Amino acid sequence: MNFKIATIGLLSLFAASAQAAVIGSDAGIKADIVASGNFNNEGADGALGLSYNGKEWINWGTHSSWTWLSASNLASPVNTLGGNNPLGASILASGSNFVLNGFFDGLTFIQTATLNNPNQIGFTISLTNNTGKDITDVFWGVGLDPDINIAFGTSNYATINAITGLGGNAAVSASGSGQTLTLANTTSASAFNIAAYINGGDCCSPVDPAVALAAGQILGYSTNSDDSISLAYGLGTIGIGKTVTFGYSIAAVPEPETYALMLAGLGLIGFTARRRKN
Repeated sequence: MNFKIATIGLLSLFAASAQAAVIGSDAGIKADIVASGNFNNEGADGALGLSYNGKEWINWGTHSSWTWLSASNLASPVNTLGGNNPLGASILASGSNFVLNGFFDGLTFIQTATLNNPNQIGFTISLTNNTGKDITDVFWGVGLDPDINIAFGTSNYATINAITGLGGNAAVSASGSGQTLTLANTTSASAFNIAAYINGGDCCSPVDPAVALAAGQILGYSTNSDDSISLAYGLGTIGIGKTVTFGYSIAAVPEPETYALMLAGLGLIGFTARRRKN
């Protein structure tokens, strides 16, 4: 069963096994999300997984996208790589907002994906502790393998990856062939430990957010390889009955010719204004 909804972006959480979603518009980011919430990798190279203006970004070679959840006094860490749906999530609603919920070992969550602007979608995740005990050392991670260059006809999977923000401004970008994909934190709460991470030399393995946080990659750290990019959240302790909420976004930067058109438009507006003044 597919849901086609009027929004654009990546849905990077979990959906029930019988459900999938095509999210996007032909003039922006478009994603085909399968049961786990990951990108669809069942087609040939270049088939829709995550694309921008019809040019595929991620679905080349070895497909990889995931989320990761762990805590010291819950079951073993779980991740969604390869289409796994360990949290047994289901779709609650679709439309301009896309909502999912799930349950794992007494921890429940709700994620909402919301269109922020034509090239960006934002994600809000709420985790609630219904275990009857404090949950300690909670970590959450989200990541993907952005094969932007190969999607534009180059000869390899390498992208230029860079840490572009730290802490509350944590962000990591992958660039190639005139476009940039940016994964960025949007959480305002300062209580969380947040970091962007580049998994150098490894495109396709899920990244433990605790490892990413400990790496301490600095602003400007960059690679030019077939690497994955991710965000890591150290959420600390979630008390009995308490809820923590955090969020992130995935955004596209338009191609240079798009900027040229925008600048030309601004120039025309300025020219018209000057003529009116004269």
